[in-house]
Parts: sequence; structure tokens; C-alpha cells
Amino acid sequence: MNMQIKHTGALVAGLMMIGLTGCDQKGSQQSSAQGGAPKMPPLAVSVMNLHKQDVALESTWFGHLRGVEEANIKPEVTGKLLRQEYMDGTLCKKGELLFEIDPETYQAAVHQSEAAVSVAHATVQQAQAADDQAAKDVERYEKLVDSGSVSEKNYTDALHARRRTQAALAVAQASVAQAEAQLQNARINLNRCTIRAPFTGVASKANVSTGDLITAGGPTLTTMSSIDPIRVDFVVPGKQVLSEVLAPSYDPEKGMVTPVTQFRVVLEDGSTYEHEGRVVAVDSFVNSSTGTVNFIGHLPNPNLKLRSGAAVRVVARTGTVKDALLVPSRALVSAMNHRFIYIVGKDGTPYGIDVIPAQEVNLEMPNGDGSKVVMPMQIIKGRVKPLVDTLRELGFDDPTQVQIIVEGGQMAAIYAQANASMRAAGVPGGFGTVNPSPFVYRLPVTTTPSVTAKKQ
Repeated sequence: MNMQIKHTGALVAGLMMIGLTGCDQKGSQQSSAQGGAPKMPPLAVSVMNLHKQDVALESTWFGHLRGVEEANIKPEVTGKLLRQEYMDGTLCKKGELLFEIDPETYQAAVHQSEAAVSVAHATVQQAQAADDQAAKDVERYEKLVDSGSVSEKNYTDALHARRRTQAALAVAQASVAQAEAQLQNARINLNRCTIRAPFTGVASKANVSTGDLITAGGPTLTTMSSIDPIRVDFVVPGKQVLSEVLAPSYDPEKGMVTPVTQFRVVLEDGSTYEHEGRVVAVDSFVNSSTGTVNFIGHLPNPNLKLRSGAAVRVVARTGTVKDALLVPSRALVSAMNHRFIYIVGKDGTPYGIDVIPAQEVNLEMPNGDGSKVVMPMQIIKGRVKPLVDTLRELGFDDPTQVQIIVEGGQMAAIYAQANASMRAAGVPGGFGTVNPSPFVYRLPVTTTPSVTAKKQ
């Protein structure tokens, strides 16, 4: 027999006294004639057969939605806002006009820069002409200096003049490059007067109004978020990442990949989103404050139903338990920091088995009323030895034929303890048996009907 529930001893003794004094004289004589002690009446319990099947393990983590791309749209030039082109909270295509700032000042700067470029080009032409003339003078004096028609000094002066015209030409050409750069900058500023969507996404409400004076680098005009696909950020406990979520080996080409590639999302209203998401990235470190690892997933959002900032639950399959043994979650009885299940033995008396609960799963099970219903089931295993071995010792070769006491487990624990104590004391009849009936699962009621509500 497994660990005894010592704290029920007093209650057991009390029940035994009730059973002994409550028997009539005829029952006492009959029990005495049989050489045994009077028994308690059978205990009414609800039972369900131990269930065995392969179970897909799932884990749930909390996360939130955000755009794959998100941007705070800020002005890059100063000016008066002429108009807002988009409607607050609507989908905007990449390149679509969002705002327009008064371009007059920047258009004038463009015209001024264009004029400066023209002047610079004219200066280059003048410098080029002067350089061409200086080059001809040098060529002519070079021929005449040999014949003595031109002095050596005149030739040297011509060479110096040519160097000055070449320098002037270089300065003029640099002035053209400078003017063209200023023109390009003026055109950039002019283009910045029209603020366009950097990517396709939803633009939130505008933080400015037409006529406002906005400044370069000032407050955010609006925020954009790309939401198809939408990004899901969620965190997984570091211990679970090591044991269940990450692949056991490292691929130098792919990095440490995760076998958890697909997931479902449960929305704030409790509904499951119709599309599955996929994991696209796993953070490289465990957060030292929370002990969790950040995961990033992408989720299709073709109807734009999901919006950035919403809280969600991420549900993913993390493995499979082969031939799992399951009982209804409410069948577990707690005692002395242990968990027990109570079964109906071959002799009709309850027996307790010390078990270790694993994961709880919701499964569609046959109900005691002949229907099928989704109920919370607990995967269990034996604490002292494998559960199937313990059941075999109790005479059950097929675990699925074992009746698990679901309702009445606390009293069944007392009966089991009393039976064990009386058998140990040499009383063969034991304390009492159980009267099992099929367990009928009913959904838990979360609200209490008002007693003062009027009937319709």
C-alpha cells in the first residue's frame, strides 16, 4: 500500500464508531456469527475509466501584437501644414501622400539655387575662355623666344598667366559643383514638404491639424504600422526553451532553430484566430530579470482584423506523450504535499495510489450520460513505481479497465485508510466498499443567478 494519509486517522476512528453503534442488533449478531466487525454502508462515488492515448503537448505563452515595420512619421522641414491627405486609421499604400507642408519657401530656394548654378556655369565659361587665350599666348611666345623676337621674360610671364587662368577655371568648376549640391539640397527640402508613407500599413490618427506650424524634427505627426503580416512578440521561460522549444543541435548555416515553427493565437475575447502563425526569430539570450527568451512570429492578417498593441495568448505544440495515462483533473486528491488517485479495487473497496501530475489537457471524452464532452484531463504517472505496475499488482492487466473515483475521492481516501488499518489489525471484512456510478461532467458555473431576478 502506498503512503498512508495519517491526518485522517481521527476521522476514520469516528466513522468506525458511527458504523459500530449504528448497526442494529440483528446486524451485529450476523456480523459476529461471521467472525467480522460491522461494516459501513457502501460509499456512493462517481467513477470514470482510466484513459490511455497519445497526447499532443501544447504550451501557452503571453504575447502582444505589433507591426512588422513601425515608424513615427516626423517632419524634416519647418513650415505650415497645408493639408492632411489620408483618413485617420486607414490603410495607406507605400508612397501614398500623408501630409503636405507649405512649399513656397522651399520652392523659392530651389529657384535661387538654379540661378546660382547658371551663374557658376557662366563663370566657368569665362574662365575657360581666359585659359584658352593664355594657352595660345604660351604657344606663340614659345616659338618666338627661340628666334629672339620675344624676350625670355615675356615668355615666363605668359606661363604664369596660364597657371592663373587654369586655377581660376578650377575654382569656377568647383563653384558649379557647389551650386549644384545646393540645388540638390533645395530640391530635397522641397520634396520633404510632401510626406509620404514609407511602407504599406495603417496610419494612426494625426497629431496635428491643418494650419499648424510644424518644425523639422518636431513632434510625431502620425504613427504607421504594417499589419499584414502582423508581428507577434511572446516570451518563453528559459527552462522550457532548453527542454522543449529549441532544437537539440546547432546548424552553422541556420543557427539554433526551433521545432516550434507554427502556433495559434487566442484573442482577448477567448476566440482562436483563424490563421496560424510561424516563428521567424528567437532571441540570442535569456533575460536576466525575467528568465525568459523572446520569440518573434509573423501572423497573416489579410482582413486587417488584428491591430498593433493587442494582447494575445500564443499556443504551440511542443511534443507528444505516447500512451499517456489520463484521469479527470478533479479526480486528484491532495494530502501531505502529495497527489493521489483512488480506484475501485477488484473487491469493491477503494485503493489510493500516489501519483505525479504532468500536463493538463482538454480532450473530448465519453461522458457518463452517453454524450461526449470536452473536459480537463490530467496526465499522470506513478510516484513510487510505474503506474501500470501498481495497477497490475492490484489485479488490473489492462489499465483502461480501472475505475477512477472522480467524485467522492476525499471520503474514498478515508475508506481506503480505514480498510488498510482494519486489515492490518486482522479484521478480514474491512471497513467498507464503494457503490460506483458513471461520472457526468458538467461545465463549471462562473456566475450565480440572481434570486431576485424576475422570471420572463
